Amino acid sequence: MAFTQDRQFLEAIERSRHALLTFRSAWTADAVTSALALKRILEKRGKKADIVAENFNAPAALAFLPGIAEIKPRFHQLRRFTIELDISKIAVDELAYDHDGEKLRIHVAPKSGMYAPEHVTTAPGAFKYDLVVTLDTPDYASLGGLYRDHTELFFAQPTVNIDHDPANEHYGNINLVDLTATSTAEVLYRQFADAKEPFLDEDTATLLLTGMMAKTKSFRGAAVTPRTLSTAAELMAAGARRDQIVEQLYRTRTIPTLKIWGRALARLKYDPVTKLAWTVLVRQDFVHAGAKEDRLSDVIEELILSAPEADAVAVLYEQESPTAPGQTAGVCALVASERHGDALQLVAPLRPEGHRRLARVCLTGVSIIDAERRVKEAVAAALGKAAQQEKALAENKG
Repeated sequence: MAFTQDRQFLEAIERSRHALLTFRSAWTADAVTSALALKRILEKRGKKADIVAENFNAPAALAFLPGIAEIKPRFHQLRRFTIELDISKIAVDELAYDHDGEKLRIHVAPKSGMYAPEHVTTAPGAFKYDLVVTLDTPDYASLGGLYRDHTELFFAQPTVNIDHDPANEHYGNINLVDLTATSTAEVLYRQFADAKEPFLDEDTATLLLTGMMAKTKSFRGAAVTPRTLSTAAELMAAGARRDQIVEQLYRTRTIPTLKIWGRALARLKYDPVTKLAWTVLVRQDFVHAGAKEDRLSDVIEELILSAPEADAVAVLYEQESPTAPGQTAGVCALVASERHGDALQLVAPLRPEGHRRLARVCLTGVSIIDAERRVKEAVAAALGKAAQQEKALAENKG
């Protein structure tokens, strides 16, 4: 009888000796905490596990997470190169090597006779990892250079794909994609809880609860279910430090962050037709607030919470020139949408970067007023197309 995906996952980690845990380069707190929790679970089982995510740099808000300093921004010694010498007929007497910075020379002295080129073979060695687990990652491309530069790894070893997003492409050999869950942390918890295996300690419970709270905005998201709240209660019963999570995620805002929030909220606009809420920030806003552009992700989160009737939110801002501090290099926009599920599609004509949850558009040679108009038009056009498609599908069903 074929195993279920859940059982296959448990079998895969049981067979593994050294697992790679990874997540998309445009990471979420849910991805980070889920990876850290799984690493702890695997290590308790006597397994080795490394977490690697492209260019990862831990933010101050997540510095309290146990083990976060162990997440690596790139691979280290992913695969060895093997040089094999046939010594079945000619034994080795001495072995030495030297290098000049450009070339490595290996010197082998035989006990008798001579070695010939046909005695030597070379080949790439085995990969360091025998299992790959991706978390909160919709597709391989989202891993960035980690996948692009090491594609062979992801096809040479079995891959487990753990997620909760409907946009997930089910690219793994084992796909644990639960659309009823609100976070990857919740999916991961259920995998082990349903198997009735001991796996929780205070740190693991804290990591999983952090992921759930971050993804649901402290359980204020529309997708929160009774099962989500039950899971949170079980994690707190296991020792999850909820007060610490709340303090670090929501009560450590700096004065500059609060100031830039205030300026953004003071200019908040809303279009009832497209249900788009947006605001604009000019360079002087950042100067007066003493804030940097990296605080804008917090502004987006605040807009989502402050405008629950909005289907999409956007922050347009004048981008600072990298070569001339204080000067404007262009206008950028951050666009997020939980209800439409794909922020990239909402502004597709403007060639956005990012991921489905948060798209980033940058325009040069335009004023912030013109950029505001173009973003609004792109969103309106995208929603119009979506409405037309829904109408066509309804007519076809009829």
